[in-house]
Amino acid sequence: MKRWDLQPTQIALVDVNNFYVSSERAFDPAIRRKPVAVYSNNDGCVIARCAEVKAMGVKMGVPVFEVRQLFKARGVVTRSSNYELYHDMSTRFTASLEQFCPEVEQYSIDESFLHFHGFGEQLSEHCQRLIAAVRQWTSMPCCAGIAPTRTLAKAANHFAKTLGVPGGVLQIGSEYHRQQLLQQMPAGEVWGVGRRLAKRLAMLDIHTAWDLATAHVPTIRKAFGVTLERTVRELQGVSCIELAPLDQAKHEIVSGRMFGRLLTQFEDVMAAVANHVQLAAEKLAAQDGVTGRLTTTVQARESGGGWRHLSAHAEFRPATKDTQALTAAARRALNEVFVAGREYRRASVCFSALERAQEQQDDLFGITNDGKDRLTDCLADINRRFGRGGAVLASARLSDEWQMKREHLSPAYTTDFRQLPVARTE
Repeated sequence: MKRWDLQPTQIALVDVNNFYVSSERAFDPAIRRKPVAVYSNNDGCVIARCAEVKAMGVKMGVPVFEVRQLFKARGVVTRSSNYELYHDMSTRFTASLEQFCPEVEQYSIDESFLHFHGFGEQLSEHCQRLIAAVRQWTSMPCCAGIAPTRTLAKAANHFAKTLGVPGGVLQIGSEYHRQQLLQQMPAGEVWGVGRRLAKRLAMLDIHTAWDLATAHVPTIRKAFGVTLERTVRELQGVSCIELAPLDQAKHEIVSGRMFGRLLTQFEDVMAAVANHVQLAAEKLAAQDGVTGRLTTTVQARESGGGWRHLSAHAEFRPATKDTQALTAAARRALNEVFVAGREYRRASVCFSALERAQEQQDDLFGITNDGKDRLTDCLADINRRFGRGGAVLASARLSDEWQMKREHLSPAYTTDFRQLPVARTE
C-alpha cells in the first residue's frame, strides 16, 4: 500500500474557524461563550455564524429582519462587519503561519495553503504545534488538512472541522484513508464543484467525491471541460491546480457600495463617488498602474418603483493615476446621469484599460503629470501609514450621508488608537 505521507511534498490547508466571529471574540472575552452572528454591509444579511447559531437553523445570507426576533429570544450577540479589524487579523494569521512554513500561499482572508517538503510522518505533529501557536498568538481557532494536492487538502480540512479531530489536524496518509474520506463527502462539497455541477454529475450517477475520483477521465473532460478534469486528477492525488497570486495585477479595479440610506442630493452621492475613486486609486497605485478609462455608475429608482443602473464614462490619454483628475472626471460623469429628485441607493467607480506606469506610452506632445502623480503617491503613502482616510480630497468629505449603516460595530481594536480599550484603577 502506498504511503502518501512519505511523499516529498505535502500541502496543508489551514483556515480559521468562523473567521469573522473568531475575530470579534478575540478582543471581547464576554462573548466567547455566547452565540455570535455578523451582519453584512448596512446590516442587511447574516454573513457569519458561530456553531451555536448554525445549530439554530440560521442559513448563510438570510435577511436580518427574518431572524431578528429569533436572535433576541436566544440571546445571540450581533456585530456589524468590521473590515478594518478583519483585515488586520488576517495579516496576523498569515504572519503566524510564516513562522512554521517558508512557503505560504494565501488563498483568501482566512485560509492559506502551506507547502511542506521532507517532513514525512512528523508533519501532522508539526501542524498541531502550528495550530496551537496560532491560537495562542491570535486567539483564533483553526484547523488543518494535509494531503498531496490542494483539492484533497481542502477535503481533509473539511473533515478536520466537522469531525472535531484532536489537535485540529487531519492528514490523508494512505490510499485507504483517502477512499474512506471521499466516500463520505458529497460531490457538491468538493472544492470547485458546487450545487449546480453536482446536479449534472448526479445524472451520471456521480454522487460522492469518491465517485468523482474514480470517474472515467476522458468522459469528464468531454462533458464538463478541463477544469473538472483537473479536479478529478487532484482527487486521485495528482497535483495539477495552480493558484493565481493574490497580488497579481488586476485588469479592472472596481469600488462601490450600497448607501446607508436612500439619497436624493447630488453632493451626497458625489461624496460617495469621491471616496470610491480614492479607494480605487490606492489599489491602482499598489500595483504600480495607471488607468485609461473611468466608469461612474449609480443605481436610481425608476418611476415604476424598480431600480436602474445609470453609467457614464471618461477616457484618459495618456493613462493616469492622478486622484484629482480622476475625481474631476467622476464628477463630470455623475453630472451626466444624475437627475434631481430621484432616489439613489448605490454608487460605484470602475477603472479599466489599465497599464503599468513604467510601460505606458508617452503623450505625443510631451504632456506630463509627474507633479500630480507625486501628490497621488503622497496621499497613498499617508493612508498606508496612518490608515485609510488619513488624507483625502475635500470632495470626499462633502457629506457622510452615504456611509453604510453599522449599528452593531465593534471597535477597531488593532488599527485605531482612539478605540483602544481603557483600563482604570480605583
